[in-house]
Amino acid sequence: MLLIEARCGDKVKIKEILGDEAVLKKIEAMGLRKGDIFEVIQRWGRNLLIKNGNNRLVISSDIAKNIEVELIETSPPPCEFKPCKGKKWRWRWGWFK
Repeated sequence: MLLIEARCGDKVKIKEILGDEAVLKKIEAMGLRKGDIFEVIQRWGRNLLIKNGNNRLVISSDIAKNIEVELIETSPPPCEFKPCKGKKWRWRWGWFK
């Protein structure tokens, strides 16, 4: 599985870095190494936001196509909206009630 196919909330481990020497240097300069475990926090457009410990990185889809990963754990995405049950919402417009 490639990193581009990972979904929001997945924990993955880098298995292999594909591509030529220039791509390999870019990926290693970001601090990603073979065997690293990280979590996909958010996807938007062509970019992925990943978290490794306290570090957060934004990776473009062009680079994510060259990283082969192994799925370790999947969880519901943290950006999922769940409304409160049993609470009735009232919408108010400014100071009008």
